[in-house]
Amino acid sequence: MSAFAWSLPLHEPVAIFCVVLLVLLAAPLLARLHVPASVVLLVAGVVLGPHATGVLDRDETMVLLGTVGLLYIMFLAGLEIDLFEFSRHRSRSLGFGLATFLLPQALGTAAGRALGLPWPGAVLLGSVLASHTLLAYPIVQRLGLQKTSTVTTAVGATILTDTLALLVLAVLAATARPGGAGGLVALQLVGLLGALAALILWGLPRLGAWVLRTLTPDATSEFVFVLAAVFCCALLTEMIGVEPIIGAFLAGLALNRLVPESSTLMNRISFFGNALFIPFFLLSTGMLVDVSAFGSSGRTWLVAGAMTATVMAMKAAAAWAMRPAFGFSAVEARMLFGLTVPQAAATLAAALVGYEVGLFDGTILNGTIAMVAVTCLVGPWVVERAGVRMQVQQSSSEAPPATEARLLVSVANPHTLAQIMDVALLARAGEHAPLYVTTVVPGGADQAAHVARGERLLTQAVVHAAGAAVTAVPFVRVEHNVARALARAAAEQRVSTLLMGWDGSMAPERVLFGSIPDRVLHESPAMVLIARPGAQPGATVKRLVVAVPPLAELEPGFGEALRVVWRMARRLSASLVLVTPVSYLAALRKAVAGLRLGAPTTEEGVGRWRDLMPFLEATLGPGDGIVLVTARQGSLAWRASLERLPRRYTVLTRRLYPGLT
Repeated sequence: MSAFAWSLPLHEPVAIFCVVLLVLLAAPLLARLHVPASVVLLVAGVVLGPHATGVLDRDETMVLLGTVGLLYIMFLAGLEIDLFEFSRHRSRSLGFGLATFLLPQALGTAAGRALGLPWPGAVLLGSVLASHTLLAYPIVQRLGLQKTSTVTTAVGATILTDTLALLVLAVLAATARPGGAGGLVALQLVGLLGALAALILWGLPRLGAWVLRTLTPDATSEFVFVLAAVFCCALLTEMIGVEPIIGAFLAGLALNRLVPESSTLMNRISFFGNALFIPFFLLSTGMLVDVSAFGSSGRTWLVAGAMTATVMAMKAAAAWAMRPAFGFSAVEARMLFGLTVPQAAATLAAALVGYEVGLFDGTILNGTIAMVAVTCLVGPWVVERAGVRMQVQQSSSEAPPATEARLLVSVANPHTLAQIMDVALLARAGEHAPLYVTTVVPGGADQAAHVARGERLLTQAVVHAAGAAVTAVPFVRVEHNVARALARAAAEQRVSTLLMGWDGSMAPERVLFGSIPDRVLHESPAMVLIARPGAQPGATVKRLVVAVPPLAELEPGFGEALRVVWRMARRLSASLVLVTPVSYLAALRKAVAGLRLGAPTTEEGVGRWRDLMPFLEATLGPGDGIVLVTARQGSLAWRASLERLPRRYTVLTRRLYPGLT
């Protein structure tokens, strides 16, 4: 046995991890004081670091984990950007993004020169102040304001500001290193980086889609593939002389559409980073701060004050300058300011790299940490108050929202359970809405065994939903008539939508999607969503093509059906295309506009309804998902051809996806 060494700094791995975990445990406790966890971890790194108490040393292990956390936080920055909202509000996002980047960039560069920095360091300081982190976004999510034009404009501007800031960092860091590039070589570096970025953004999504579609990996393999993609992209950018954080950010953008925000994979990625890698990065960065510099040198306070005042003044100026152009109110301008003033992810990354390559000294790094602490406190405070005002204004001008829809999921096959649950996660009504999950088992002499088997199946469903941080309410139904059991369960749970699977069987005795779904349609008034597992992994869908029969917009359930499809497209970051006969196109557009979905849809017309399948066969590709809107027999939109669509749909999907069984 070896005796434990209590000398500081700690070098025992167990002791180091124990201290770090205690810090991570204490960070949420300070959330009650409205102190962001990132600020707590930065301060903890300062206090525990070698320049203060000296409990922890910034050794090779801490540097390694901090570097991994730096790459991870930049990957998440690219992964969590809402490309759908950016595309939808691209004109506003580009306008505000340029304003909120160029103003701090210009004034920050001037401030850097005034502080005595050389031109490269001054320009990098401007880019540090120009970027921002959506630290207060969870607040607008909690208030239900994430789909307002103000928030989506700020989200879209994040893409532009972070990309431009990282581009400035890539060029300056490459030229500042020993033996760095000259002007001509720097231009060549930009060209090489552009070619590599195009390759990553073009090739990685296709590789990821192939992995998800062809290899059908389990959850562990999916997570390992994502990590491998991130570090391979980071290595490629490092090999051409560019900071690896650029590659990690590009990997996040490339995989953005393949990792839906409400998926189990996204939950695992966020959990793993927030629980381990990112805290190590924040602690490691905090350890670089020399506390004594604030007491021994007035320059440190001057730099910190100048950086903080510059970023807050310029972010406020950008928000108020765009107010008349976008027609925003004063409260909305404050919301823009509050969302874009916090400095965290890209700011810390750029400052740390600038320090390592010699463009920044310790004073600038200390000032950056102080600026991050102040802006991370001011931003959420402003957003909280502006968000409450916006919420009050909306509630007074809009009709009260309808009761939140409930979704009941029927599971029966353990081999397709994960895919059915993935569809349910995409189709559920609200971010915090629970899923009701049931399975029907027969009674009789072996009833106890059947119930036990059903409970094991439901346990898998609950675990799958929990992986995406969604609550599932399971229950077993004992009855020989499956359709009747599902209809009763839907009535008892007061659900508006019933989701069930279909194996694609084309047996002649089956009328619609199969005997059980057909009977459910007759016995339950709820909307029935029938999914075919195995046709295509949801994450690979880039476009949802929805076939809408004539007069469907007049059916009472059309609005809710289209909202379900829109939610699925929204969470997949996929475009939504509605197809109907040309003569009914105007009526469909009018009905869609009346739903106020908050996102544009594309409507395309075919000559006649009978031309639908030839149109789909000619236009669909492997990245398209097909949704067929049908109607119950005897309703206004029902027609006999609807009963033949499932058979032709099966033939079409097997042509698109040859590996489908």
